[in-house]
Amino acid sequence: MLTELLKRITGKAEKGQKRSSKWRKTRKEFIKEFPVCEICGSTEKLEIHHKIPFHIAPDLELEKSNLITLCDKNNRGCHFIFGHLCSWQSFNPSIELDSKIWYYKIINRYKK
Repeated sequence: MLTELLKRITGKAEKGQKRSSKWRKTRKEFIKEFPVCEICGSTEKLEIHHKIPFHIAPDLELEKSNLITLCDKNNRGCHFIFGHLCSWQSFNPSIELDSKIWYYKIINRYKK
């Protein structure tokens, strides 16, 4: 599995796989179970982000352990900033840890 993942990351694996017919249902159920952005707590414009992108690991498309709810406010929300590190061509392999760190920082930030 690790060898295959490395091939995909370096661009040596096949691309262009189609989404599963079960994706819409999985997405809907995941948002129902996890209805807030795991970084900022927003409930608006939620996206389900794949921790390991679909084009790299299509076999993980429907795995709950590979999904995280992030907001997409103005197309520049937590999904873009933290999930893709400010580039749609990138992904954040530490998104799960980063989401916990930043959620803690946000809810405990200094307020006047």
